[in-house]
Amino acid sequence: MNDPFALNLQQHHDALGEFMTLLESEQSLFTDAPVAVDALSRLTERKAAQAKALEQLDGQRRALLAERGYDTDRDGARRLAATLDCEALWQALLTRIEAVRAQNQINGLAIETRLDHTNRTLAFLQRATGQTLYGPNGRTRAFGSNHSLRSGV
Repeated sequence: MNDPFALNLQQHHDALGEFMTLLESEQSLFTDAPVAVDALSRLTERKAAQAKALEQLDGQRRALLAERGYDTDRDGARRLAATLDCEALWQALLTRIEAVRAQNQINGLAIETRLDHTNRTLAFLQRATGQTLYGPNGRTRAFGSNHSLRSGV
């Protein structure tokens, strides 16, 4: 596999494997209660660096395609891969791309769920603490009630 295009496909495939490992680690952090915020922060930095590496590999692939007169889309890559007899590698890359996309979507849903839960908890706490325990007369009163049971209302 001395061809630069085939080498790029292999590097991209491997880099996606590393990204998938990061996504799986991220998912496991979301299942922890409480979430290890420091670990999640470090993981997010690593994910950003890996995403940048993936973008660079994608840009290199597109440049290699353009240099050889192929369209820079998936069809152009498929045709060049066929010419270089590395269609299996191209298909493996596409399969891995789809798996990473699906895992990233799952993680996005987990983030949304956590965020929704956090927002609901905060709203509850704000409502609960926004009301005082004591009425204007200095006596305690029930949460959420501005009426005294003694007065019948």
